[in-house]
Amino acid sequence: MRVSTYELFLPLINREEDEIKDRTLLINGLYGAMDILKKGDADKVMAGDFAELPLALRERLLLRGHITCRDHDAELSDQKLLGRIYRTIFARSSIVPFIMPTYDCNFRCPYCFEQHRLCKGQDWLDLNMSPGMIEAVFQSLKDYKNRGYKVSVCKLYGGEPFMAKNIETVRLICRHCKEMGLEIRAITNGYDLDSFIDLLDEFKIKHLHITVDGVGPVNDRMRRHKSGCGTYDKILKNIELALQHDIKIKMRVNVNRDNLHRIKDLIDDIKARGLMKYKNYSYYFKAINDYDHPENPIQEHEIIDELLSIGFTAQEAIEHQNQYSGLADEIQKLMKKENYPDFSPCYCGSEAGVMVIDPFGHVYPCTEIVTKEETALGYVDQGAGRIIWNFARAKWRTRTSDLMASCQGCPYAFICRGGCGAKSMARYGSLFREDCGEHKEILQYVASRAAGRAWEENLDEELTLSLAGPVSRLTEKDRKTIMETRNQKEMMEIMKKAGFVLQKS
Repeated sequence: MRVSTYELFLPLINREEDEIKDRTLLINGLYGAMDILKKGDADKVMAGDFAELPLALRERLLLRGHITCRDHDAELSDQKLLGRIYRTIFARSSIVPFIMPTYDCNFRCPYCFEQHRLCKGQDWLDLNMSPGMIEAVFQSLKDYKNRGYKVSVCKLYGGEPFMAKNIETVRLICRHCKEMGLEIRAITNGYDLDSFIDLLDEFKIKHLHITVDGVGPVNDRMRRHKSGCGTYDKILKNIELALQHDIKIKMRVNVNRDNLHRIKDLIDDIKARGLMKYKNYSYYFKAINDYDHPENPIQEHEIIDELLSIGFTAQEAIEHQNQYSGLADEIQKLMKKENYPDFSPCYCGSEAGVMVIDPFGHVYPCTEIVTKEETALGYVDQGAGRIIWNFARAKWRTRTSDLMASCQGCPYAFICRGGCGAKSMARYGSLFREDCGEHKEILQYVASRAAGRAWEENLDEELTLSLAGPVSRLTEKDRKTIMETRNQKEMMEIMKKAGFVLQKS
């Protein structure tokens, strides 16, 4: 008997930011089990003194996967098995298209990861996606939908999709989306948004992602208009205009060393403008730490520190820091015990169903590598109305933490999931290198506090369900079939039999 390879031991932190001295949080990164133990019992587990544990507790820890009679290779086979289930059933069942009407943009932000596109000349930038290409794109999406893939949302991206000169191209894309019944979302700088407000209403576009990086001159230095004029006031006015039209605005604030200590000024101005009164408005902060653009980079935790210094509680800071809030939401869902923990080995949609389609019909897995044609997964065949894939697609599909040697056996494998592939390429020149980032520190910070609050509220010792049970019910024949079949239905039947799929009451 031994402690699981995937085991983590963390302190519990209460609402007052004090450690709960007599309790320890155990997290199993493979099976997703989160349990609270008396500190003395946790110390015995860490030391391997299992015989000194109460019998009932020892049995509970075995059933939930924290301790095991299986060796490292047997646990590793569970990681590979869970990863294959996810990739076969979930990662390949949906398509999420990002459509780029143009590469052109009215901004010249110094940290933009698409800056290299400016080297291709204004004629190239001015090109909009043609009606014929738009028709071919949607013909291919219809084909996927007819083959059983879930295609429910389309995201507009750029360049800048909502430049006034793009309106007819965007309108044509929206008409096709409406015909297919797709929800439309957009990532925009918001500068020309007032020119599109009627179009947003017409096609019921209710979700916009807009970036603002500070108040007045601070924003204008980072969100630069190509003409040199200021951008802040117009963006904020357009945000309020969209909110008045019942459009959900998620405002991103990119943070580096230049604006880190100006966060409070932005929050104060947002409040003064009355944006907080709109239920559809939210904002979050994200550190600029791109290896391609190392201008004054910071770490994610520095944003948390800054928010705490200006009066945010730890919970409020987590809610407004992008990398922290996503994990916090996942943990809160797990604590409802309505579903088993997520065992996705995919860091993001680039290893699953995302396809970014540029004006020329090139298809990319990720918004951060568009224009780099050598990284394209394929192209839209305008004549055939279908996507022709190349070998790069298979490479991205296998960039998952269950298949990457450096991630196999890591307790954070289903949390970090190998990190960002685009950053791995930028930093190491390899898609198959891990990009751990701050995932360990973020989990420790978020989980300790979420578990601490849960313990204070209900004294529950088993905070989540555990995948150890369903996995243990698989026969050797089941496991062999899962690792060899490509039949989703066959795999799903095995999962149902083993109890992976919870029956709703």
